[in-house]
Amino acid sequence: MAQEKLSFADPFADALTAVASRAGAADRGEITLAADLACLHDSGLLMQVVCDCLPDGNVLAGATMLRRIGRASLSVGRIVEGHVNALRLIQLYGTSVQRQQAMVAARGPAKDHGPTVFGVWGADGKPPVRVADMDTATATLSGAKQFCSGIGLVSRAVIPVTTCDGVQLFLADVDEAARGDVSGWTVSGMRATASGRYDLTGVGAQTLGDPDDYLREPHFEGGIWRYCAVQCGGLEALAEQACQHIIARGQSEDPHQRARFARLVAHAHTARLWVDASCKRVEQGWQATGVPQVLLAREAVEQACQAGIALTERIMGTAAFNAESDADRIRRDLGFFLRQANLDSKLDKAAEALLAPGTALMSEAFS
Repeated sequence: MAQEKLSFADPFADALTAVASRAGAADRGEITLAADLACLHDSGLLMQVVCDCLPDGNVLAGATMLRRIGRASLSVGRIVEGHVNALRLIQLYGTSVQRQQAMVAARGPAKDHGPTVFGVWGADGKPPVRVADMDTATATLSGAKQFCSGIGLVSRAVIPVTTCDGVQLFLADVDEAARGDVSGWTVSGMRATASGRYDLTGVGAQTLGDPDDYLREPHFEGGIWRYCAVQCGGLEALAEQACQHIIARGQSEDPHQRARFARLVAHAHTARLWVDASCKRVEQGWQATGVPQVLLAREAVEQACQAGIALTERIMGTAAFNAESDADRIRRDLGFFLRQANLDSKLDKAAEALLAPGTALMSEAFS
């Protein structure tokens, strides 16, 4: 599949090429993603995608950047999307001091351990995270979070905590290596994200916003489009692998291979259109009515990616399962990344909104 043609010099091409070149080694555990994040930071891409995805940013440019990062490396894309999500939450709900400090840290020069990377660590571990002690603006936490992406890479995390008043966000430093444990991360895909358990017992944290700010729409489920954009990039990367395989094997004149490849490219383009349309609907004007369209986009992207994985396997045959190949890594990463929580309930929520009497959501969905 042909690369996008830009009418100007692409300032981020070298950085993305470098990220893609290291993706295999990161998957094998030979290196971490630290060099990739430093590369994106130093090139200006990391800050650019943050600014594009912040409230009132250039949302289509942000979706394109996330897609391109996902095409280079889905694991890096997952960390970057979490970084963007955290900074969005701080800009939406933080105090002026918190907002300024976060942006200064994100823009600042990389330190010995790399750039300041933020994340959102939501899933509770055992025991779950609770507030052990709290005053007006700070708290001491107890318990652990699990499935924390980027342990050892993320240095500041937004932590949702269930309290008697609702879900309260906290902002905490999470750069103590001894608190993290990635030994249980034995999955087949997205291995390079270094996800695992992080013990927050005794960690001090700043209060961020008010109870249940985290769940406010259109920024909660309405923000799903961002990880969908990263997944679209993964699907495009699979299409690139299929294209290279067909050409290398001299199968460009094979009508069956051409038909499979055409369908694969169509799926990738359909997924991209869904993401672009839904992010515009929900982000431009912060319309909560756009949330059902984002949820539909998530479903459409998953179906496109699943179909794309199957077509790539059909096109490449056993070569798609070569453990040393990029195609195998990408399809493993993408297949795992698609397994988000409560997929059926999200689709049901979208249908419920579309079927509600007295709303214009059905007509808006096709506008």
